[in-house]
Amino acid sequence: MKTLTTLVIALTLSAGIAPAQTLPQPKAESPGGSCPFGYTSSGAFCIPSQGGQQAVPLPLNGTCAFGWTRSGSFCLRSGS
Repeated sequence: MKTLTTLVIALTLSAGIAPAQTLPQPKAESPGGSCPFGYTSSGAFCIPSQGGQQAVPLPLNGTCAFGWTRSGSFCLRSGS
């Protein structure tokens, strides 16, 4: 059991250290939903341009976490 716990912790930490991958994001469901800066619309998704910042949907409280900047209905990772 101790070995399994150690393995899970190691995998979790290594996943957090790996560079974040910029992935397509579903468009906002609200009317006029748009894509964040650096993304283009493709059907129901927002596709990142090459070198685009990582984006996540805006949380329900409407505030992006520290280190993130609001762009429409998304939060973009600041700085890289």
